[in-house]
Amino acid sequence: MNKIQVKQIIKRTRTSFILVIVAAVLSQVFNIAQYAYTRSNVKRQTSEKAYRDLREIQRIVNLKTSVETAVQNAMGDVLINLQEPDKFYGIASRLVARNEHIVGCAIAMKPGYYPEKDSLFAPFAYPESKNGKYQPRTKLLPYDYTEQDWYIQPLKADSAIWSEPYTDTGGSGLLIHTYGQPIHNSQGNVIGILTADVHFKDLAQKEDTVYSALDRVNIIGFILQLLALILIIWIVWRFGKKIKQVNWLIAEQDLLGKELQIASDIQAAMLPKDSEAENARHHLNVEECLIPAPDVSADFYDYFYTGKNLVFCIGDVPGSNVKAALMMSVTRSIFRTSATMQCKEGATPSPAAIVTSMNNTLCTINHNQMFATLLVGVLNLDTAKLTYCNAGNPAPVVLSPATGANLLDTNPNIPVGIMEDYEYMEQSITLIDDFTLFIYNDGLYETENSSHEPYGQKRMLTRLKNCALASDSPQKILSKMQEALESYRGNADQSDDVLMVTFKTV
Repeated sequence: MNKIQVKQIIKRTRTSFILVIVAAVLSQVFNIAQYAYTRSNVKRQTSEKAYRDLREIQRIVNLKTSVETAVQNAMGDVLINLQEPDKFYGIASRLVARNEHIVGCAIAMKPGYYPEKDSLFAPFAYPESKNGKYQPRTKLLPYDYTEQDWYIQPLKADSAIWSEPYTDTGGSGLLIHTYGQPIHNSQGNVIGILTADVHFKDLAQKEDTVYSALDRVNIIGFILQLLALILIIWIVWRFGKKIKQVNWLIAEQDLLGKELQIASDIQAAMLPKDSEAENARHHLNVEECLIPAPDVSADFYDYFYTGKNLVFCIGDVPGSNVKAALMMSVTRSIFRTSATMQCKEGATPSPAAIVTSMNNTLCTINHNQMFATLLVGVLNLDTAKLTYCNAGNPAPVVLSPATGANLLDTNPNIPVGIMEDYEYMEQSITLIDDFTLFIYNDGLYETENSSHEPYGQKRMLTRLKNCALASDSPQKILSKMQEALESYRGNADQSDDVLMVTFKTV
C-alpha cells in the first residue's frame, strides 16, 4: 500500500478512537441525566405514594366499617328469630346480597343448641354466578367449624374479631378475611357467631405502581448503555484491528524503504564517476543534474572515450523498486559490454549495432518481461559528427547561440527487451560550432504542479532556447532548468527522477 492508503487507515483509526471517546462521554452524560431524573422522580413519587397509601388505608377502614355495620344490623334479625332458626338462611342471604364486598355469611351456632337440628348447625350464604349475575345461595357448612379460628377466637374473647387471611376450603374456596361477632341470648351467654367473609384482595393494599415509570427509564437506560457498550467493544475491536494493520503497513513501508535505499544505492553506483582530467584531455565539458524523487526510479547514463569518439548512453527502466534498479544495472553493464565489443581494433562503433546487441541479450535473459528506453550516441570529437540511435527515449536537444534550442529528429524505434531481432535504425548529424548537447529523461517534461499539469516539452524548449541565446555554460543551463522545474512544481511531490546531462566541446 502507498502512503495515501496508510494515511487513510490512520485517519479512519483516529475517527474510531474519537467515536469511542464520544460513546463513553455520552454514556456518562446519560448516567448523570438518569440519576437526576431518578432522584427527582423518587422524591415526587414518594410523596405521591404516601398520599395514595393514606387513601388506601382510608378505603380499607371504610370497607371494614361498612362490613362491621352490616353485621351489626343483621345481628338484630338474628336475635329476633332465635326461636325460628330456619330463617337464618334468609338473614345470611340478605346480608350477602346487600353488600358487594361480602362473599360469604355464616350463622354458626354452638353445637347442639337446637336439639331438633344437627349438632353442628351453621346456615351459610354465598354469591353464585347465574346468567352473568351473582345471586345468594345458602347451605349448611359441611365441615366442623368449631375448629376454625374465625369461630374460636370471637367465642373465646366474647368480642368481634377480624381473622387472619385463610382459604375457605369448605365454603367459598377463596382467600378471605372473616369478621366474626358473638351472638348472645337473653341471659348474655354466647350461643353462636355471626360472620361475614371479605375477599382478601378487597382488604389488601393495592399493588404499588409508584416506581413503574422509573423502571421503564431504568430499562431504557440499561438497553442504551448495553448498546453503547456493544458499540465501544466493536469500535475497540476495529481499532485494535486497524492498529495491527497500521503496524503491518509500517513494517511494510520500512521494508520498502530499505528496498528503495538499496535501489538508490544501485542507481548512484551506476552513474559514471566524473574524471575531470579525462574530460579535459578530450576537450569536453560533461555536466549532469539528478533531481531525485521520493521513490527511486531506474534512470541512468554512462559514457566513455574510444579514440576520438565519445560513446554515451542514457536510459530509463520503468518501476521504482529493487527489481527495476537491478534491471537498470544489467542494462548499463550490457551497454558497456556491447559498446566495448564494437570498438575493437579502433573501429568506429555503431549506435544501432550497440542497441541491437543490447536488445537481443536482454530479450534472452529477461524473464520478468521488463524493458528499458535508451538513447545511444557516438560523437566524433574532431568532426562534431553525432551518430545516434533512439529506442523510446526523449529526443536530445542541441543548443547553439546562433540557432537556439532544437530537438533532433528521431526514428520511432521500440525500447529494448521487448522484441528479439528487432532492426534498430540510427541517424547522424554534424553539429555546428559552439554547440551543447542536452540529453534527458521523460521525468523532465512530465514534472507536474499541484494541479497535476505537466511541465511539458514546450516550456522545456523555451527555457533551453533562452539559455542558448544567452550562451550559458552547461552548469548554468542545468541550474536554470532545475530552478524552473522546482518553481513550476511548487508544493507538489516530485513523482519521478529528473536526469539531465550536457556535453560541450571546449
